Amino acid sequence: MDRVVVSVPFAGILGVVYLLLAILLIPSYLAGLSAVLREIGLQPAEAVGVAAASVFLSFLLSPLHLVVYTLRRRVYYPGFQIIYVYGFPIPIPQIAYHEERARLAVNLGGAVVPVAFATFILTRLPLPYALGAAASALAASGVVYAISRVVPGVGVVTPGFIPPLIALFFSLWAGRLVPAVAYITGVYGTLLGADVYNLRKILAQMPPLASIGGAGVWDGIYLTGIMAAVLGLFFR
Repeated sequence: MDRVVVSVPFAGILGVVYLLLAILLIPSYLAGLSAVLREIGLQPAEAVGVAAASVFLSFLLSPLHLVVYTLRRRVYYPGFQIIYVYGFPIPIPQIAYHEERARLAVNLGGAVVPVAFATFILTRLPLPYALGAAASALAASGVVYAISRVVPGVGVVTPGFIPPLIALFFSLWAGRLVPAVAYITGVYGTLLGADVYNLRKILAQMPPLASIGGAGVWDGIYLTGIMAAVLGLFFR
């Protein structure tokens, strides 16, 4: 079984459009993430370098899905076998089955990179702010879970810009560190609320491949963190 699956989130004309749009948004991604890093004490040059590494790694790794779990299920159905006795066909009832397989994966660009980036920021916060950010993420995850829906053949969907606003709301207590806390809250809140809490529902549908963060840089985990951080810049 392949542990790494290569699959682009969008193909054809739509894929080209999304790629061009993503490239156009790189400056805003860099600006938002750099601002977050400056808030936690990095120098401007360091902040730009770390932000650029995060953004470009996410783009490069978006097609890669790391399979972490495989669920197998036998589906039984009635059948029969024909045997011949002295030339006469005799049906013999039997139970046949086929095996369904669902693979759970984690997208490297859409989940691993933003979670690693959020964890880096979390470790740089003073302890009271780090604990507060963790509490904010848990609170936001509950709200995101309540508004998320599992759509067969599509995955988990949430209503547009609501998750970033939820993340921002739970981060307003953080003062000048609102952008950093909002980013952590957005990433972890979406990861938990939209994906982890819905895993049982997702796997119950036995999808061939269910990937957390599977839309890469267009996934809710990635975008919610950046959008929440950018919105947080207006509330410092």
